[in-house]
Amino acid sequence: MKELLKFFKEFIQNNGLLVFSAMLIAKLSMLIINIAVARLIPKEEFGLIALVFSVFAIFAPLTGLGSYQGLLRYGVLEKDQHSRDRLSQYVFHRGLFNHIAVCFMFLGISYIYTLKYGDLKIIILLFGIRILGYYFQNFIESYYRINHNNKTFAWVNISINLGGLVMAFIGMLLWGLIGYLIAMAIMPWISLIFLKRNIFVHNNFALNINKKEFWKYSLHGSMTYFLSDILFSMDFLLIGLLLSENDLAMYKTAIIIPMNLSILPLVFMQTDYPKLAKNYQNKNYLNYYIKNYYKIFIPLGVVILFIGWMIQDDIVSWIFGEKYAGNGSVFIIILFALVGNMWLRNLYGNLASAVGKANWNTYTSLIGLSVILLLGLWLIPLYGIVGAAFSMAGAFTCTGIVTAVLFKKYLKNLDY
Repeated sequence: MKELLKFFKEFIQNNGLLVFSAMLIAKLSMLIINIAVARLIPKEEFGLIALVFSVFAIFAPLTGLGSYQGLLRYGVLEKDQHSRDRLSQYVFHRGLFNHIAVCFMFLGISYIYTLKYGDLKIIILLFGIRILGYYFQNFIESYYRINHNNKTFAWVNISINLGGLVMAFIGMLLWGLIGYLIAMAIMPWISLIFLKRNIFVHNNFALNINKKEFWKYSLHGSMTYFLSDILFSMDFLLIGLLLSENDLAMYKTAIIIPMNLSILPLVFMQTDYPKLAKNYQNKNYLNYYIKNYYKIFIPLGVVILFIGWMIQDDIVSWIFGEKYAGNGSVFIIILFALVGNMWLRNLYGNLASAVGKANWNTYTSLIGLSVILLLGLWLIPLYGIVGAAFSMAGAFTCTGIVTAVLFKKYLKNLDY
């Protein structure tokens, strides 16, 4: 009990409650926006937005080809503010150049879906503006995290999401679907309010890091999250190819609530990442962290599953409307998958990144992607969106087990 209290105390001292509030606001804001959009626009249009959003979700982790992830990992290890600022300036300019290429890739891949679904050009264009702004948001958040300024990091999140929520409602009231899309496009650009002006300065100074190792880590981190988000979006992409926009809308509404539960473990990992990175060779600390993580999330996961089982038949239609009724089986399958993910992949995948083993996550994501593709192509034509849910659950289970085994081996080889 003393260890658990110490764990919570360290979390609070690190502005963990403010980070939790910021991420809760982010999840609730997007949930409220999704509920409003699902209720106010036709099911077919909501399905098309969900499709383009899933492509956006795939490309979002490629932001700057992983530059912000490299900044977070290597910036934490710099010993003074001057060194962190020099690294930040280098990463900002090089990463922005990389990210422009990513934006063109997003536009090209998204355009493929116009061949089946017709005129998606305005939706794709506005999401293209969103993905460009997403670079600045991720860079700014990483900058404050490497400086152990979780307070400002949290306020960046709060400003973006509350501002986006207000803009989305005003936009929908004034211009309907287009107003919503414009608000989504502008949201990440709000982060520029917090950008330090000295970051724009670009000098050819010597850095304390090995650039080759930096970009190797960054690209692995980027590919990991890229493959991971393909994994999270592959069900949408397969439904989009094999079924209809109505099925997309039904599936989207069934999984929104379970997916939003990912905030719970993410809060701890986001808050503690700099400290975990510093203690990457401290076996005692890593074991201490894992043990206390489970003391919180195993009981919490059991409670979530119990409540979810009781409300599975009513929750989706109650929130999104009767036109989305009959989604209870998809809801509970994804809920079980997400809780399992909370216990395995969320913990060990983030720990792997913190200790510099981002390549593990790349390989496990490839395994998961193979699983969901094989299961999806088999089960979706047979069972529709229920088949998609089982495919996702199978992929989560495989990646979680493999990641846990790899990290346990890493711990075993560490000295105390």
